[in-house]
Amino acid sequence: MVDRGSQSREGRRQHSNTDANHHTDANGVSSESDPDHGTASVINGMEAVVLRPGANRDRSRSAEAISRRSHGALQAKHEIWDVIANKSLPPEASHLMIQALEKRGNKGTRRTYNEGVPLQEVQEDAPTLKVGLTFLPGADKPQVARMEEKNMAGGEPDQKDATWRVNTAGSLLTHFDVSEDLSIVSTDQTPRIASKARERLEYHNASYPESRPALLKKDRALEFMGQKKGSVTINSQYVKIVNDLRPGDWDIEATLIEVDGGALLSLIVNYRHLIGQGGPDMSFEDTRQLLETMIEDARRLCVRSPILFRMSTRDRIIHSKNTRYGINHGPMFRTLTTSQGIKEIISISASYYNSLDPTGSTNKTQKGIRPKFLQMLVLLLSLLNNDDLREISEFLESTYKLKADRWHLELLFLKVIPLMSINSKVFLKAMVPAFEGFPITMHNQEDHSGHYWNTFVLRILQQGYLLPGTVTDLGRDQLSWIVKWPEDGFHATTVFNNLQYFGSRSRTINDIPPMELHPEAQLKEVTVIMMNNKKYTIGSADIEQVTYLTPGRYSVHEAHQGGRHLDLEVQEIPLNVDLYDAIRLTNNIIAKLNVWIAAPPTTSIWHRHSRKSSDHQFFDDFKASGRLTKNTALLNQDTLAVAYKVEGRKISISDTLRNMSRDIRDLKQLIVYIKNRVSEFNHKPSAAEKSNLQQSLEQVKQRIQVAEDNQHRIGEYDAISDEPIWRVLYPGGSEIQDHVWQDYQAYFKQNEHGPGGTLYVQARQSTIANFVWLAGNMIEVSLVNDLAKYFVSPLQMVPEMDRNDEIQIGDVAVLAGEFMILAVQGDYRDHDERLIMTNYLKVTSVQEETRSRRGMNRMGNMADVRITTCSFR
Repeated sequence: MVDRGSQSREGRRQHSNTDANHHTDANGVSSESDPDHGTASVINGMEAVVLRPGANRDRSRSAEAISRRSHGALQAKHEIWDVIANKSLPPEASHLMIQALEKRGNKGTRRTYNEGVPLQEVQEDAPTLKVGLTFLPGADKPQVARMEEKNMAGGEPDQKDATWRVNTAGSLLTHFDVSEDLSIVSTDQTPRIASKARERLEYHNASYPESRPALLKKDRALEFMGQKKGSVTINSQYVKIVNDLRPGDWDIEATLIEVDGGALLSLIVNYRHLIGQGGPDMSFEDTRQLLETMIEDARRLCVRSPILFRMSTRDRIIHSKNTRYGINHGPMFRTLTTSQGIKEIISISASYYNSLDPTGSTNKTQKGIRPKFLQMLVLLLSLLNNDDLREISEFLESTYKLKADRWHLELLFLKVIPLMSINSKVFLKAMVPAFEGFPITMHNQEDHSGHYWNTFVLRILQQGYLLPGTVTDLGRDQLSWIVKWPEDGFHATTVFNNLQYFGSRSRTINDIPPMELHPEAQLKEVTVIMMNNKKYTIGSADIEQVTYLTPGRYSVHEAHQGGRHLDLEVQEIPLNVDLYDAIRLTNNIIAKLNVWIAAPPTTSIWHRHSRKSSDHQFFDDFKASGRLTKNTALLNQDTLAVAYKVEGRKISISDTLRNMSRDIRDLKQLIVYIKNRVSEFNHKPSAAEKSNLQQSLEQVKQRIQVAEDNQHRIGEYDAISDEPIWRVLYPGGSEIQDHVWQDYQAYFKQNEHGPGGTLYVQARQSTIANFVWLAGNMIEVSLVNDLAKYFVSPLQMVPEMDRNDEIQIGDVAVLAGEFMILAVQGDYRDHDERLIMTNYLKVTSVQEETRSRRGMNRMGNMADVRITTCSFR
């Protein structure tokens, strides 16, 4: 039930019209008035803070090179980043910081919101929300691996601090939507949430101190104040971070997934640009480059947001409500986009997709673009929860010819997206629930992973999926056609790279190749285009480090004849060293103060009138927002990239300044508070102790002053990318191949007595008559009674010494979809004549034999490769 006040406000666009010359953000950092920070501009109908370029904007040629190529996308990313940041800033609350430093037992932090806006005073009459959060940190691989290990052990999640929980819960009161024109619209959800909270309180009065008459009395008071429908209170004690939100009765809930904000925003901005301005009017080269850029965005997202590419994350996304993707640093989690917002962007992509390879067209350039576009679509689809996916399922089936049931899409994700886990047990336990919808129980005493895997492959066969394998995977006495579960198991989805669907005419999945986000894994060197628009070769082991902007020197080579060997240097400059010195000195003072607080009371007249020792609160150490650095990539006097980081995670320059400003402000407030509290302590300082304390406080103030000076010096914005690599050139990425398809059907029949069964495949069957290995791991194959030449390739590179095992004359060949299945006859001695499957080869093209019209009737049908039913053990 949604009240009328909620309905009237939910469509309201909350556009800020603050005077650009008088705006200061909630942390005291000037955003528009300070000429070093820039002016306000409007993007998609919303005001944004745009940092002005600093005086050194022309210090490198790379800025000019990249600005000509993609200035619009780069600027849009920065502007959207600042729009969202400005609209989700937490209020100034230094007193809450001091309360957090004081060890006050279980006292929580409270704040009242009216129509999504935080109030200065807590309204006692506003309903207190019960908030459930699932937080998935994804800043780096070690952190994600630790989280998986913790989930294996059934550990409880970290509850963060009270201020973080309140700020983050308060941000959920505002919802970001993407309208039809792709503008960002913020909508206040407070009235609807408040109504839900009141309903819960009315039904569960026994669990809360107020009775129903008291609640009604408070409602009347709020209605008189004009705040009834739009006011709620958030108490940190009622904001819980849990592993599973489903059992809880929450007024508001959200799944928060931490990602690399820059990479995700780049991907969305470029996708939006493609579907908004692409199609027949955009040249093939422009479209190809934009899609390659998006693939590079996806690679960066994979490197810097590993949580999205973990198998265990799938079940969390599938069953989540109010799924939000954003960044986590400072006092809250900040949402950049939501599952619903991504759904809206996908839903308007039909017109662009329909322009690719229209019916009857022979334009192969569009056919080359189509698979890459579908890869990006799949990546975005993987971010949708069940509710949002359900709303566009019919659209996906009619437009993209994709089976849009959740289990079909999860198999699509297994094929296209490189998902992984820390070990095979975690992988299997996460993969099965994503497809089946229910968990599997694995006992530590016995390992039944192989049984679960075989059952899974059988289950997906029933849905129309065949999982190809290689010589090393296939050929067991029983279930020879199932890729065997290795001794160490699978811990990545690469095993699904060749998954094939035959169940219906909706076979778009077969047209989408796996995303090669780590092509360097199989190569010693790769070619990249740096942000100065020049090609270089770089060691594959250095790609990830350069992408992270990890400090160090990396050897690169100009990718042309006679090219020079150069050093790409990544420099890291700490930005808040002096602030950390001030914090270290402050924490030393806090340790001394805690000793004074714990001192036994004196018998002086002064102390007899002071508060009891138990009234005084001890202090925790002051903690900063994090170590801030400026990382710069330099190559041959070119500045390729400048990025700002907090604890190794990339953030915007605006957030860098906000973090420094907040830490400086809070530290100043703490110093003032300490001075005022000294006289209340049990221990009465001597003159020498007072002098030492005063000297220490002066040292802190001096360090703070230096930190403030440093903050002002970094306030200039470099009009340059924060990425050193523009694009990795993927081997064979520009090839356009026609798909070859041979119709077939497959089904499995269980043995009536005993385990095992038979796989039946209805397809064209023949025998290998001859074959020739060609260059590039390609094989030319001739079949018995077939005039055509089949050009096939193994599913993986085959060393020359192992080629004899890959294919042999006399092997049974079954043409199924895009593959040639190879098999051998069963052993007659055990009275089992069923075939044993040994290998799959990918059919890349078929060359038909040219026949003369004069003799064709006498020749008859020499291509006597009939459709038969083959049975496999």
